[in-house]
Amino acid sequence: MASRSAADRTRIHHCVTPPGHTGTVPAAALDRSSATRHFAVAAARGIASLEPTDLVEGNLTLPLGLSAWMRLAGLDLAEARDVLLILRSRLLETSGLDRASEPVPLLAGDERTAVLALAVYLEGLVARASRRAGTSREQSAELALAALDG
Repeated sequence: MASRSAADRTRIHHCVTPPGHTGTVPAAALDRSSATRHFAVAAARGIASLEPTDLVEGNLTLPLGLSAWMRLAGLDLAEARDVLLILRSRLLETSGLDRASEPVPLLAGDERTAVLALAVYLEGLVARASRRAGTSREQSAELALAALDG
């Protein structure tokens, strides 16, 4: 067998996959509970930070946000819907709003439309919760997230 030259022995071998082509590891690759937690945090904070112009028909802020949060967490529409419903419960608990007088979101139509409508409903709920609790929208979202752990 031929001997390798000194240059061959000291050559740095680069990885096969070029940088920037590996992507991120979705939270779902870790486990389902961390994936749902990842989505809950992103959705609660994202919804709390929405401005009125973000909800104007034709504005893609919320649909694209939901899509990105779901993709990063590795959740499908049904799983996202379930997490958003849990966030609703935690917002009601932590704000002191009367559950009996709070409207129940209508989840009709295809799953995509239902999830988007639920997120729009949650934006309004965050506003009502923050007014009732005397907190900012962001603080109301953080209180609801803290209640997920407790």
